[in-house]
Amino acid sequence: MQLLKLLGLILLYILGAFAYVACTVALVSITILIKVAALLLADRLLYPIFIVGDLFKGIEVVELLNILVFAILGMGFGVATVLLYHKLGRQTSAILLIISVPLIFISTPVVRYNIWLQTVGVEETLSPEQAEKLTNSFLNKRVGNDGFLGFYLYTAQFPILPTKQVQMNDLDNFEKKVNSKFVQLTGVPPTIVSWLMATCFWCLRIFYFSIAVIATISHFREGLRIVKR
Repeated sequence: MQLLKLLGLILLYILGAFAYVACTVALVSITILIKVAALLLADRLLYPIFIVGDLFKGIEVVELLNILVFAILGMGFGVATVLLYHKLGRQTSAILLIISVPLIFISTPVVRYNIWLQTVGVEETLSPEQAEKLTNSFLNKRVGNDGFLGFYLYTAQFPILPTKQVQMNDLDNFEKKVNSKFVQLTGVPPTIVSWLMATCFWCLRIFYFSIAVIATISHFREGLRIVKR
């Protein structure tokens, strides 16, 4: 009788573990899907708006969704602990959240990077490999890094990306044109605009990540409270 009870308990924990994995994978997938969908929607409807669209792209306005996205993530992981052995649930979810939050947060710029590569390929009629080679050469010249890292560093300094080789070759003129839009919008001198962009965009990224972390932690605790863990 005791053996059957023990086997039943083990089976219950195994089923709970499988259910936990399914729930957490679904949560991560949903949060990434929300972020990507919001980015694609903004790219189609919001960012093309004259002048202010470039500003919205620069401040990465879609990242304001982090409050909702990471609240869902934290709450879900907190509630999901009920599926695991009570002494392991909290620790397991906490570790997975520490890993998941930065990866989910970075998903938006990863998608933006790939959209940029595709756009360059279309504009210049290049294969994906050729487009990547062209953009890598550009990024190396501007920030000393290529690939996604170069993209991330460059967009922290300057929000608008050239999509044609002629723009990349004559970047000073391209950046002046973009800066002039911000000058028209804010009335701030061009030199100050450049300095503000380089400073503010990094600050905004830190701010958005802080929102993500705070929303995750607070709602994770709320999820634990709901299931009394």
